[in-house]
Amino acid sequence: MDKTTNTQPRYNDTKGQRLAILHRLASGPATVDQLSTDCNAPDPRKRVSELRRHGHPIKTDKTVRTNPDGSVNRVGLYVLSVTDTRQCELNFNP
Repeated sequence: MDKTTNTQPRYNDTKGQRLAILHRLASGPATVDQLSTDCNAPDPRKRVSELRRHGHPIKTDKTVRTNPDGSVNRVGLYVLSVTDTRQCELNFNP
């Protein structure tokens, strides 16, 4: 418990991570690094896999990322495939 506010810390469980990733992907494609940072998900690849098993149409494209030393890496770019973004909102109900 936080001594200054007497409140319980909010636990970042896997359900919350999946929901955050789904919200983030609804706004556009994202890499693993972006999902990790934006969604506080230590292993977003696992959460994306779980979302796929639950029927969410998430595909992986490849993109190129330039490193500070000038070298390049190919990285995965997750894309949520929905024909209408309102469909995605249906999945956000708790």
